[in-house]
Amino acid sequence: KWPENNKFTYGYGRIETLSGFANGIFLVLVSIFIVFEAIGRLLEPPEMNTDKLLLVSFVGLIVNLIVPRAKFNPRCMTLGIYLHILADTLGSVGVIVSTILIQKFGWTGFDPLASLLIAGLIFASVLPLIKHSASVLMLSVTGDLERNISEGLHELLHIPNINSYTMPRFWLNDAECIIGSIHVQTTNEANEQATISEVTKILKSHINGLEELTVQVEKTGGFQGCFCNSINSNVDRRYCVGIKHNIEVHNKRKNY
Repeated sequence: KWPENNKFTYGYGRIETLSGFANGIFLVLVSIFIVFEAIGRLLEPPEMNTDKLLLVSFVGLIVNLIVPRAKFNPRCMTLGIYLHILADTLGSVGVIVSTILIQKFGWTGFDPLASLLIAGLIFASVLPLIKHSASVLMLSVTGDLERNISEGLHELLHIPNINSYTMPRFWLNDAECIIGSIHVQTTNEANEQATISEVTKILKSHINGLEELTVQVEKTGGFQGCFCNSINSNVDRRYCVGIKHNIEVHNKRKNY
């Protein structure tokens, strides 16, 4: 895994997601091409040498079955590779079945019908990959992650001296790492370090995979504290505290 640098400050984790998305789009285009080709062969059935076709299909199927595979991991790029293998395997199986039916019944239409079925299976199997990888690329959180974030944010309001929170931001940096930031508004009596620790503890207990979290404390009197915490040992812990007047926040509260 390549480390982060000045140009790619979040590292290269998105390459895997981008590869999965590209693989998904490619397989969709392949399935569409197969559909058009199958329709053309249905309208104008070609002459077929079933003996050679059956032999080539068996060889292709055997190769797909005996090629060594790494342990399956449902990550975007790995899933894209498995879908490519699945598409190739389905193609070989479809050709074998259609060739046997053609030899038995003499109707070449079995071949394009098998192609249509294979195209439909490829299209249906690749949609979840496209949806998930697009969600990561768009910095979206859905499903269980969205619910866990909502529960964690709700629990923050039970912390003593916390009045509210603003700008909660959480996103998937890659398939496993979640990054977040949040502003919390507290009373003047609140201890910033204790507040930051409690907020970090609660959110990480609810959000599985939250590796980096930045918490900014905003006091009514204008104090602001900022804390960036990471549970990844490769990322340094950083803590910064500054005193400044937050005129915008102060004026908003005065208007309430």
